[in-house]
Amino acid sequence: MLPVIVQHSEALATYIFALQLALYQPQIRHLLQIVDALIVCNQRKTLSDLSRLFHVSLDPKALADFFRESPWTVDLIGKPRKKFMLMKALELASQAGLPIKIMAGLDDSLGKKGKATKSLQAVDIHHNHNESSKKKQSWSNGYVYVELHIQIGPFSFLFDTRLYLREKKVRQLNRERSKDHRLQYRTKYNLAREMLIELKELLPAGCQVYVLFDSWYSSAKLIKFCLRQKWQVVCALKSNRKIEKQRVDLYNQTLKHKPYQKITLEAVDEHQPARTYYVRTVTGHIENVQQEVYVIISKKRPGDHFPKYFLCTDTSLSAQEALRIYQKRWPVEVDNLYLKEVLGLGDFRLQSFEAIEKWFAVVVLAINYLQYCAMLTYKPKLPLLSLADCKRQHQRSHFQTLLRTLIHEIKKQPQQVETILQSFLPVERVAT
Repeated sequence: MLPVIVQHSEALATYIFALQLALYQPQIRHLLQIVDALIVCNQRKTLSDLSRLFHVSLDPKALADFFRESPWTVDLIGKPRKKFMLMKALELASQAGLPIKIMAGLDDSLGKKGKATKSLQAVDIHHNHNESSKKKQSWSNGYVYVELHIQIGPFSFLFDTRLYLREKKVRQLNRERSKDHRLQYRTKYNLAREMLIELKELLPAGCQVYVLFDSWYSSAKLIKFCLRQKWQVVCALKSNRKIEKQRVDLYNQTLKHKPYQKITLEAVDEHQPARTYYVRTVTGHIENVQQEVYVIISKKRPGDHFPKYFLCTDTSLSAQEALRIYQKRWPVEVDNLYLKEVLGLGDFRLQSFEAIEKWFAVVVLAINYLQYCAMLTYKPKLPLLSLADCKRQHQRSHFQTLLRTLIHEIKKQPQQVETILQSFLPVERVAT
């Protein structure tokens, strides 16, 4: 692996210092090293691999101890990060003259680990609903987390992630823990609620908030919680949910006489053409929710036998406006892709649950830095720079620094070219 990191990225260091983290200097140094390497590395993100990216050799054990032994908590990084990112997004939206309408997208994600991975405390057997079907259910060995993504106009960022453990796993881990260090079981609803409460504490008064989630989270409990905060909900519904005591899929049959409303939505992928949908709406009360809502029955074509169902609590919105808002949930999927495929969220080799939580906090900081860089590229009527472009720019800056350092050293000692090259770009001799 090419040791391309000669010195810390100034832009990354400026970002981390702007967070004003209550960490000791050695902890800041380790944090900066790991985040820098996570963004530069294009391969597996184990601590051994990350340490090899530095010109000055790092000890992987020292990096591991940063997670296992160093006395810092997730909140010491998480709370300043969340506040900084939210305030920056609000500030940029205000400067651009954009309406302050906050989209909060909720979701959970499963990351797979090897079947033989048993000793890592955050890893367990989880239901894999993406690979399951009505005929066959699928289960995978891995980790599960719940996440909350915030979008204000074109500015968006990952607000937080929370690791989820099954109740059986929590009981199993607590048998080997002292009373003071036992884990508390929290459902996915509890984890989502905790993040939303933390978001509310940071928001200025009077902000318009829409909470977006898929049908797995569309419980009456979560909808009522959002309504109590004076927030609106736009979410997907399963076909067996009831409005006015009748299943929503039955309305698809009883409303055959009612004409469709034809709406056009821009594709989430800007390279794809706009799509047309045929919708009908039903207004009433969903089970266990007092406020009147409306349900959208959406079809790709009039004869579609498998419509999708959506709920909107803001009855002032048209069906087209509600579905456009629901499309703002897509960045959650982009987060999942970058966390797991680009930044190595699942590459941890740490055993304790607390150390794995810290690993998650550092990886989330890495993606927030890329999202922050993208925010700063805002220009009216132009798309923001993609996270992939921000990552490439970060990598190129390190390559440029490496080349400058090499050229400078060679100019100083032109007779020692081979020694200098071997120092910066070591090549192991092949035994013959």
